[in-house]
Amino acid sequence: MNTLAHLLVDMLSTAPGLVPLYREHLVVHDELLPHVFMADITRWVAEARAPGSEYGETARDLVAVIDTHLGSGDAEVREVIVVSFLENLERGVVAHEGVRAWFGPELRAAAARLDATRANGSTRRNLLS
Repeated sequence: MNTLAHLLVDMLSTAPGLVPLYREHLVVHDELLPHVFMADITRWVAEARAPGSEYGETARDLVAVIDTHLGSGDAEVREVIVVSFLENLERGVVAHEGVRAWFGPELRAAAARLDATRANGSTRRNLLS
């Protein structure tokens, strides 16, 4: 099973443009706060999806990495991806819908569970299965 360390290495090597964001995160927080950093990545991906962005292809590759780790990661990896990546991609927001279009099978399945949970008002527990 992949750990947060594996996810972080794969994300930074896939999207070197995230390295300054990662360094800034460490300066501000004095440590890696996985949920906070993943939320930052979510915003970066959504911005990179915008027309004319030089990072569009890299962002698509990064979403593929996140999808892979959702399927192969340990419980902590899955939680960070679902809670701090998926939950920050709101339905109806154009940039977020564009990111959702890049989802692979793992993210699509988790997003479907999240959407169903939101629709029926259930708790977050069902999302990580």
